Amino acid sequence: MKQFWTVLRFEFSHYAKSKPYIIITAILVVLMAGLLSYPRLSGLFHKEGQPSAEKSKLAVVDKAYGGSLTAALSRVFPDDALVETDESVDVLREKVESGEYRAALYLASPLDFTYITVSLSVYESPGQTIGAILKAKYQETKLAELGLTAEEAAALINPAVNATVTETGKSQTESIIYTYILIYALYMAIILYGQFVASSVASEKSTRAMELLITSANPMSLLFGKVIGTGLAGLAQFGLIFGSAFLFYNLNADVWANNLIIQNIFNIPLDMFLYVLLFFFIGFFFYAFIYGALGSLASRMEDVGTTILPVTFLFIIAFFVVYFGIMAGKVSSPLMIVSSYIPFTLPMAMFTRIAMSNVAPVEIIISIAVGIISTVGVGYLSAAIYRIGILLYGKPPKLSELVKTLRQKN
Repeated sequence: MKQFWTVLRFEFSHYAKSKPYIIITAILVVLMAGLLSYPRLSGLFHKEGQPSAEKSKLAVVDKAYGGSLTAALSRVFPDDALVETDESVDVLREKVESGEYRAALYLASPLDFTYITVSLSVYESPGQTIGAILKAKYQETKLAELGLTAEEAAALINPAVNATVTETGKSQTESIIYTYILIYALYMAIILYGQFVASSVASEKSTRAMELLITSANPMSLLFGKVIGTGLAGLAQFGLIFGSAFLFYNLNADVWANNLIIQNIFNIPLDMFLYVLLFFFIGFFFYAFIYGALGSLASRMEDVGTTILPVTFLFIIAFFVVYFGIMAGKVSSPLMIVSSYIPFTLPMAMFTRIAMSNVAPVEIIISIAVGIISTVGVGYLSAAIYRIGILLYGKPPKLSELVKTLRQKN
């Protein structure tokens, strides 16, 4: 046990004191602080009474309704100052090209208009938005000609519908954002720190340092200490980043009061946070042990990428299974349910199901038990592979050869 703690402390301090670790952590903490404090900081530079930036101009020529569409158009183009004019299409085109107008709308008849602009952004669809306004106005006008008041015509065209939607389970709308962020954080932690474990093992083996370590410490203490030490360093880094984000959100909570997306991200329930930690540990250590074992089979640093490629592909596939389940809103599909009990996918799949749907407690207990047992089992198997791999040089052994050697050793 003493050997295990010695290796764990060494691995943790090795990462925690390294310059890249400190610099990346500091940059991300500052970035979180800046992003979450930006609305308040930007408000300091905008004094009360200071005139806002001048709006761009949208010219409107209304030959059909004589300017009665101004209010509706103002709602569609809130960032523009509407300028009513009677200029021709050619004059409007010239002024748009010269920059005097951002755009121009020429309404020749109730259902015929020309919209002039230099270029449309990806998010602009004036044909649809203006067309909808003109259709509603045209219907309202025709109904008024039949003897209906403007209010009666509007009520007929756009009748009020009272809708009450009640969710008896968890709201996927509220949980999808923080679920995706946390799943992606787990993905990044496993990919980055899992490869760090494999590279560290291969580096020690390629320099023959492992041959000296193995004489003074047993392989299980070395592998478990290395994996857990690296995992704690990764958890500390993610804890600092997300912790700083949570801190600066609460310091600026008032300026984000109307932003439902930001509120949903940071108002994660306590039970969900505890599940995050639990499944983070299960998922990270399960894959980290495998990465450590595979790293011991590589004789050179150049071979690490090839050696760990199969398990990396497997993990990427597991991530996309869960990702598409989230995006499609099918977190309770048969595939997701089965994935909740497969060791390679359960950390992400079961957490997603818990966060976005109702899962029976017995299902959660079974999944956690499978995850813990499989992680411990993989840890012991990886230690056995590690014990053999660190003394093998040359081409990495085939799976059949490795299984045969393990049987002989046991």
